[in-house]
Amino acid sequence: MIARLSASILAAALSLGFAPAASAATTIPTGTDIHANLSSPDINTKNAQVGQQFTMQLSAPYPNGDPSFAGATLYGHIVSVRSAGQGRKAQLQLAFDSIRLANGESAPLSGEIVSIAHKSENTTARKALGAGAGAAVGSQTIGRIIGGAAGGVVGILGGAAAGFAYASNDKANFNIATGAAATIQTTAPAQVRRQAR
Repeated sequence: MIARLSASILAAALSLGFAPAASAATTIPTGTDIHANLSSPDINTKNAQVGQQFTMQLSAPYPNGDPSFAGATLYGHIVSVRSAGQGRKAQLQLAFDSIRLANGESAPLSGEIVSIAHKSENTTARKALGAGAGAAVGSQTIGRIIGGAAGGVVGILGGAAAGFAYASNDKANFNIATGAAATIQTTAPAQVRRQAR
């Protein structure tokens, strides 16, 4: 009798929503803007290294308006970097590898930077770097790099098949400081598992 009563209580509890949280997936569609801030140390074209990893903390508004992305972290690495020199402009290319939610769930993420705050060594004004502001280096314009030889390099390094390149108009190094605001646009769908209530 007691065993039957305990089973009934358990069944009632499960029906009322006291079951353990189940894992569900949420998808970030292609073309979604993700807002984030650099949470790792500064990235400076003067001393940055290829393969150097960086992280960004997501900020509101979150993808799909989903609050489960609060506290999520983006992981990426430097694909290529060139310091400024005499007659040479600074250049930086970043790629994104994955996203991890605050609950520890993670998934691959492919994206490119639309804009990011930075400061050049010879100016105190902050500027926005973006694909639309790609600068000319010789006769070649550097902007978004998707596929091609550059995309192949990104693939070899294990990142997304898209990156971001920017050549500063100033012949000076530039610095992306910790906390710098960035907007990243996804170039492929990303499916992330989360805890469902």
